[in-house]
Parts: sequence; structure tokens; C-alpha cells
Amino acid sequence: MRKLRWLLVAVAVAVTGVVVAAGSLVVSERSLIIIENRSNSAVELSIGMANPGQFSWAGRLRPGERVIRTSRFSDNSFVTACRDETGVHQSEGGYVTNGWPQRIDIVVDGCPAVSVDVETLP
Repeated sequence: MRKLRWLLVAVAVAVTGVVVAAGSLVVSERSLIIIENRSNSAVELSIGMANPGQFSWAGRLRPGERVIRTSRFSDNSFVTACRDETGVHQSEGGYVTNGWPQRIDIVVDGCPAVSVDVETLP
């Protein structure tokens, strides 16, 4: 009986921690940005915003490498510049808004195929 009580307390503490963490994410309005290189070669990637100043990231990603960042946004879209052995390719897309946190997946399948997918977190 005592072990069951401690187990229930431990589960309640864990659930409370998850709820507090999720609540603080919603209140902070910080969106999750996942940048991933799915191509078979390394790429030099530069990511900015159509209205500069809110988010920028630049770096080299090895094949299969992933970078995770967070940021707050107002209404904006992404601008990407990618360099690999085929040259430099630029693209725009992925409209984000302020308020409820969003998950932004920026996937590189070779520089000619950079996709930006924005999804509101549940």
C-alpha cells in the first residue's frame, strides 16, 4: 500500500512538471524551429526573415545533422540561402504569426529543395 502511494505521488509530480513546462511554453509564445539536413552532402545554410530582426541562423550542416532553436515571431516569413556543390539557391516560405507557439520544420533535401513547414502546436 505504501509503495502504491509513493508511485502515485511520483506520477502526480511528473505530470505536474509536464503541465507546468507546457504552460510556460504557451505563455512565452516561443516557437520551436527545427533545421535539418536530409541530403547526402554538407550544406552552408543561412536563414533569416522577410522582415529582418526576429530570427536568423547561419551555419554548416553535415548530412543528417539537426539544429533546434526557439524564437518569438510576429507576422513574418522565412528567407533561406543554401550553398552546396551545385551552387547557391534562395527561397522564401513558411508564414509564421505571433501568439500560440508553432513548430517550424526547415528541411534541406539538397539546396534546390529547401522546404519550410509551419504547424501550430496543439
